[in-house]
Amino acid sequence: MAETPDSQAAPAPDNTHWGVAYLREDLQDLRQQLREDVKDLRQQIAETHKRIDETNKRIDETNKRIDETNKRIDETNKLIESRFAWLITTMVALTGILIAVIKL
Repeated sequence: MAETPDSQAAPAPDNTHWGVAYLREDLQDLRQQLREDVKDLRQQIAETHKRIDETNKRIDETNKRIDETNKRIDETNKLIESRFAWLITTMVALTGILIAVIKL
């Protein structure tokens, strides 16, 4: 009544072959899915880089506009300063003339 361990311990070779075949297919499916995922990620990264480049261009344009505005402000300040200096000089001269006229 003793069973021999050799007859039950060894699986049939056909079952092993099918198991390996299924594992291979699963591995191939996983590799294909990974390739697709990597491709999608690369595409998303490329799109993100493109958006970053566009944003950098807009920032550069904004900085140029700010520089132009600052130059115009500087020019306006110089004009105001020169006119203010002319106004003060004129007021001092007129005050001098008024004092001279009053003393005469």
